[in-house]
Amino acid sequence: MKDQRGSNNDLIKLIKPRGSLEPTSALRPIALQTMRGVAVVVGVHALSLCIRFAIADSLTPERARLAATEGSEALRFTPVNLTDGSRLTLISPRHWSDLADEVTQELTKTHRELTGMFGSIPPFRSSIRLMDEQSFYELTGAPGWTNAMFFRGEIIIPLAKHQPIDLDNIHRSVKHEYTHAVLSALSRGRIPGWIDEGLAQWIEGDENPALRTTLKNYLQKNEPVPLHLLQGGFTKLESRMVPAAYAQSLLAMQAVVQTYGLTKITAYLQLLREDFDRGLAFETAFDMNQDEFERHLRSTLKTWAKTTAAKNSALDVSTLVR
Repeated sequence: MKDQRGSNNDLIKLIKPRGSLEPTSALRPIALQTMRGVAVVVGVHALSLCIRFAIADSLTPERARLAATEGSEALRFTPVNLTDGSRLTLISPRHWSDLADEVTQELTKTHRELTGMFGSIPPFRSSIRLMDEQSFYELTGAPGWTNAMFFRGEIIIPLAKHQPIDLDNIHRSVKHEYTHAVLSALSRGRIPGWIDEGLAQWIEGDENPALRTTLKNYLQKNEPVPLHLLQGGFTKLESRMVPAAYAQSLLAMQAVVQTYGLTKITAYLQLLREDFDRGLAFETAFDMNQDEFERHLRSTLKTWAKTTAAKNSALDVSTLVR
């Protein structure tokens, strides 16, 4: 992570952020519990441009676009066919071929797990791309704390060329970002950002032990982040709000999962897919008005933050839902 401007950036590293320029297709970044990777390449010179455009004439539009972004470096395109008819293409520089095999296995495993949670997944096409980090930031315009994202229907994971690869964090990143892709398919791209991010963090794995302390510290000086600011993504939030937004989203969805279960969450996603109004879909699936849900969530979080100065005071997430 390149942004070293202050301690708040250290908090951002802990939470796993993601964001979106648009509700359905733009930025879905996360920053992992440990630094997962940073950014890499893109410097385009006139001669190499001429070479790339000559090569692009013989490529499909997608491959031509990738060739123009990655330069003259050879790319490996690996098809990944999944159950339910979904098809992905794994795109990686050839020097990361071994890592590409790991990613393919993780994708297949994650798809199987998500099918077990949500049932049949509407078929969709996407790609997952391993990219050097400089190219990543120049292509996406993502904030400096972003370590992976679901961007324009494509999962992109930036990696540093000259640093060791942390496979555990790669696996978590793939699982998190592929969950965004599946939730988008299940809701036809209409899932609110806080639900999308909360579920992706919950599915990703164990909660970061620093997460609740980070949120509590934020709430002792600030109001909870309004859900209307978390509808389409988090990249436009003030940097001081980002860790709280991710923590709040995760805790809210932990409460929803614990209270209502995945069956009702799946029903909610189906209503969104059928073009129900978001508020009506929420009330129909969970038998609770969304405004009422948010009022209770905010009140409970504020009370919890003020109860004790202890850094790791317990929060029973079931109390977040009335």
